[in-house]
Amino acid sequence: MTIFEQILAGLQQKFAGVDTATLTRIATKKAEGVTDETKVTSIVEGISFQDVMQNYGDFRAGQAQTSAVSNYEKKHGLKDGKPIENPKPEPPKPNDPPKPQETDIAKMIADGIAAGIKPFADKLAKMEKNEAQAQRNSQISVVAKKYGIPEFMLKDRNIPENTDLDTYFKDMKQDMSNNGFQFSKAPETAEQKQEKEASEFAKMIEADTKSIVEQQNK
Repeated sequence: MTIFEQILAGLQQKFAGVDTATLTRIATKKAEGVTDETKVTSIVEGISFQDVMQNYGDFRAGQAQTSAVSNYEKKHGLKDGKPIENPKPEPPKPNDPPKPQETDIAKMIADGIAAGIKPFADKLAKMEKNEAQAQRNSQISVVAKKYGIPEFMLKDRNIPENTDLDTYFKDMKQDMSNNGFQFSKAPETAEQKQEKEASEFAKMIEADTKSIVEQQNK
């Protein structure tokens, strides 16, 4: 596979669902001057979803501008900004719609760009929302475990975004205790287990030493 093909394959895997034409344009640009295949992975990792949106937006903007200018020239009888010679111009009809102004062209371009970017903007917003929710859920799980709250108590529980989790779960634990809930003892950590074993070993040595001293004193 060429460098271009490897970059394109990486982008298609990273941005599943994005149209091939957009990824092809990005891969073509990124592959320019690259001869080392070991750089392909870092190139793909360095391309963000915002880069994809920007490329697509620029492409659609160019398309919209070209189309708008072409339509404007066609309706006004222009070519490259100059009037097309017409020996027999048709007189305007009473019911003809008004000719578009420059503001109409700007609006056509803006509408074209907005329509093209919207699917990507929606997808990015959804990704950001899911990522934020995953981080929030992870934070809730960690603090809940700290206070010994079992996982099943978190199911379908709606905790407001600005809630102090320590205070929330501390109060929740107290309420559960008041209602007779028996909390299971948290498992020992590796550090706690090591300290316990060291303490027991020290006690054993102390007992053996005491026994030896007592025997010698008999």
